[in-house]
Amino acid sequence: MSKKTLILGIALVVLIISAYAYHGPLKKWQNNLGKPKNILTKIKIDLVDKIEIKNYGKILILAKQNQKWKYDNSKNFYVDDLIMSKVFDELKLAALSDIELVSNNKERKNEFKTDGSGLEVKIYQTDKQVFNFFIGSMASDYVSSYISMPESAATYAVKADLPAVFDQAEWRDLTIFSSDKTKINKIRFQYPNREFTAELKDGKWSGTLPDKFAVKTEKIQPVLDIMSNLKAMEIPAQTFTNTGLDKHLIIIQATGDGVNNVLMVGAANNDLYYAKTGDSDNIYLISKVERDKLDKSSWQLK
Repeated sequence: MSKKTLILGIALVVLIISAYAYHGPLKKWQNNLGKPKNILTKIKIDLVDKIEIKNYGKILILAKQNQKWKYDNSKNFYVDDLIMSKVFDELKLAALSDIELVSNNKERKNEFKTDGSGLEVKIYQTDKQVFNFFIGSMASDYVSSYISMPESAATYAVKADLPAVFDQAEWRDLTIFSSDKTKINKIRFQYPNREFTAELKDGKWSGTLPDKFAVKTEKIQPVLDIMSNLKAMEIPAQTFTNTGLDKHLIIIQATGDGVNNVLMVGAANNDLYYAKTGDSDNIYLISKVERDKLDKSSWQLK
């Protein structure tokens, strides 16, 4: 190889490297010049163990307990797993998205509801506050939402629907029962004026107490469905006054392999009925249809 060819080869390599640097890392660096840093990248989402949400003056606290999220210091209410997944999915999406500075004027923050009139979210790790920000309204593109730091004049737009996930009408899990229906082999029915039991033996349901009686599978099936998989329609105020739950109007117990579900149904609340499980003081509201399916006499199962 001649000296001239070698020099030309080296020059070509230098040109290729220079072109790559200009159109690659250098170009990217130039494009990022002047772009604001995404303030949400400071949140280490995997380490978050408490979230405080202030919404129209009301403060809600969600605290992590053994992979579940406890609802607002309640006795036994936890946040719906799907809701918490959506919260963290949107936070991750917001933290990874490009951030746009839409205003650097503190006087304009009220236009975007980033002045504290919207949502305020505080993030904690090991019970220590590590981040605090305002969530404003959705942007006009219906994809982005506005955010700001309390002490900052700047309002930013991130491509995530943060208002929707942090402004939930109901955070609590509405699940009352979630069991394998095929594991249930005994149901006890208790009312103020009657009590009877049906059992599954050799693949067939029959009444066993206080007397033996025939049971049709299709007649007991609706009870099995409810006692294995039941969600509340609503969660009312957690006070037993006027619920009728102390009167033992309806008590149904479904038992089996790893299953012991007890449901108490009380008085009416408009078109819904108060209900609670045997192992918790959580009060729920179930539908009239579900309540009526549990209000049985033994002859109705024949």
